[in-house]
Formats: sequence, C-alpha cells, structure tokens
Amino acid sequence: MEFFAQAVGIVAMFFFIFSYQQKKARSIITWQMIGALLFTINFFLLGEYLGAILNFIGFIRAVLFLQKKKLHTDSIGWLIGFTVAYLAAYALSFLVFGTEPTLPNFLLQCCPVLGMFFQHLGLRNEDTRKIRALCLVGSVAWLIFNCVVFALGALLCETFNIISILVAFARFGRTPKETE
Repeated sequence: MEFFAQAVGIVAMFFFIFSYQQKKARSIITWQMIGALLFTINFFLLGEYLGAILNFIGFIRAVLFLQKKKLHTDSIGWLIGFTVAYLAAYALSFLVFGTEPTLPNFLLQCCPVLGMFFQHLGLRNEDTRKIRALCLVGSVAWLIFNCVVFALGALLCETFNIISILVAFARFGRTPKETE
C-alpha cells in the first residue's frame, strides 16, 4: 500500500511542477487543483491526515479560485475563511487524528498550515510573479513537513517546485505582469 501511496504522490508532483511553468494564473491554478486532489489521496494512504485534509482544502480552494471574478475569492473574507479551515485542520490533527501533543509535533504540524496560508496568499493574485514568490515560501514550509513524514512524492514535489519557481523567475521575471 505504501508503494501505491508514494506512486500517487509522484504523479501529483508532476501537476504541481508543470503548474509553475504556466504563463497564466488560471492555468497555474488548474494544474494545482488536480495535483492537490492526488496529494489528498497520497497523504490519506500514508496515514498523514493533516496533509490529506489540507490538500483537500487546497483542492476546494483551487476550484473556487477558478471562479475568482464571479466569487470574489481574492476578498479578505475568503482569506479569513480558509485560514480558519487551515487552523481547524491543525487542531484536528491533535484532537481527532492522534498526533501526540509535543512541542516538536506542534512545530512540525505548523509547517503545512503555513504552507497553505502562503500558497493561498499567492493564489489570490493575478500577477504570476507574486503567485510564484508566495508559493515559494509555502513550498519551503511543506518541504520541511514532507521530509519528516517521508512523503516521497510530496518531498520531491516541493523540491522540484522550488526549482521550477526559480526557473520561472528566470524565464518570466523581466516581463510585465502576466494575468489570465
């Protein structure tokens, strides 16, 4: 089962890597939506329920952000609502899913929550440079978590995401704002 879980994570990784090479914000979000759904499955199969819940929230976030203009998902209300969801997932990891409440676990479980928050801030933007910059911070936070829980696909994903974002900065960094 672990082999299958890791394989799903590796497939999910490709969706995220390719997302940062897109020129349009909508394309970035679409690729990440599919990747988030696959990572939901990946983390669930690995028994890392915080990662599964946060990725499912990320999937929902992407679906909603594809309707950014219609739903006004760049408003502060959506940011607050999703932040509450991220924090609720953090609490559930200790209260429901049995994560031992130790200082190292409190700190470790903060990493993906911070990752989701910064990715959320990024995806609220139309400027793909800002999306990449904020998602870079999110990727570093997720990388720490993924290394400790050894979610291979997610670990490789965040490593490649960081490289992909840096490549995209080199490719697109001097151009004017790229939007939908």
